[in-house]
Amino acid sequence: MKFVLATALSLTSLVAAAALPTDEFGPRVNPRLWIYSIKSFKGPGCPDFGKPEGTDRTTRLTFGQNTVDGTEIYYWFVAYPHLRVSTAGETHSWCETEVAYKEFSDLDAKVPANDYRLRLHKNGTRVIATYDLEAGTKATFKFTYEAGDDEITDTVALQGPLASGTYQQEHTSPVSKDPELYKFPKCGTATIKFRTDLYISGEKGKKGVVDSEHSTDKAGKEQYYGIQQGFSYDWEKCGK
Repeated sequence: MKFVLATALSLTSLVAAAALPTDEFGPRVNPRLWIYSIKSFKGPGCPDFGKPEGTDRTTRLTFGQNTVDGTEIYYWFVAYPHLRVSTAGETHSWCETEVAYKEFSDLDAKVPANDYRLRLHKNGTRVIATYDLEAGTKATFKFTYEAGDDEITDTVALQGPLASGTYQQEHTSPVSKDPELYKFPKCGTATIKFRTDLYISGEKGKKGVVDSEHSTDKAGKEQYYGIQQGFSYDWEKCGK
């Protein structure tokens, strides 16, 4: 399955993506331009809502991915610098996030459109993180999405002994042959609501940690890039 990074413009917590043309697999089912922005978040894994970006990393949207092989699978990622757990410290952390979506018919985001309906959960959830888990330890990501009156839940489990090394690794939740899609009620606009939980457990004396790539700044403070969660989506054409 071939992926490319979506064309994106990052403006703090707002990012835009433009459709990439392809003729090999027929016309693509997507808007000309779509924008995601964070509306709100709360929880110990994201305590920095409303704080300006500066020296400290903040909870934010990062980048998008999409396939170019005709499968029409899209992901958009949110980074959580404060989301981390260890057997020696906090063993559970969480964040509740709301992401706004809007569609536009022009590349300058001046003309709103409602030609497409956003569909959530095209291909499960992806997570990008670093970890070091001894034998006898286990970490679990649980992603819970609101889907009208129902919920869609994905999990990614990491069983020790397992180590990412210095650099982050990407994992995808198990996906059924026919994924559970949620179609938002309105065309051209949507609010995606989800909760991210991260747990770690271990046998007595066993060590484990799950966090993200980090470094020490000039002031001696450790800066975390943030564990990244990628929600999957696609579209269907709206009737006239």
